[in-house]
Amino acid sequence: MSRKLDATTPPSLVFKLRDHSDAAAWTEFVDVYSPLIYDFCRAHQLQASDAADVTQEVLVRVARAIRTFEYDRAIGLFRDWLARIVLNEIRRLTKKQTRLEVACDDLDQDAGVLESKWNEQFQSYIFAKALERTKPHFSPETWCIFDMSWLRKLPTEVVASELNVSVNHIYVARSRVLKRLRYEVAILADDLL
Repeated sequence: MSRKLDATTPPSLVFKLRDHSDAAAWTEFVDVYSPLIYDFCRAHQLQASDAADVTQEVLVRVARAIRTFEYDRAIGLFRDWLARIVLNEIRRLTKKQTRLEVACDDLDQDAGVLESKWNEQFQSYIFAKALERTKPHFSPETWCIFDMSWLRKLPTEVVASELNVSVNHIYVARSRVLKRLRYEVAILADDLL
């Protein structure tokens, strides 16, 4: 990966995967990305067992290829690379199964649409996963402030009044949560930043 790491930027999960002996990184990668891949397959008419097979094969292909994967925004994003692997595995599966020939033709004809759907699902999923990982680091009050002022986009003055805190307190709390959220996104998918 060509991205320089410094003390304030955590190494991304993708970066850590290059070390095949890092079992914790691989476990985290599987935990984070398996549901995304599986759900994408299911959303595109694959049966549960087929979606599980594609998910497993994608993880195997990532494991084989990650050591040589070079992350460079100018060349492409990790999510695009992963999308190609997912779409290729779906194509491979559908070509093997005569009952899914139409789905395979649709994949070839609508590659741009599928890539767009993948990117949308990827971003939404990673954002939700980052929120889930961020929440435990804050008190219920701080999370409530963040939820109301940033997620639900309520006016700062309304949130301050409703929670009986200062406007400055809202800004500070929201800023702390956003900093942690960016950190989690950087770990999960640094190409979203």
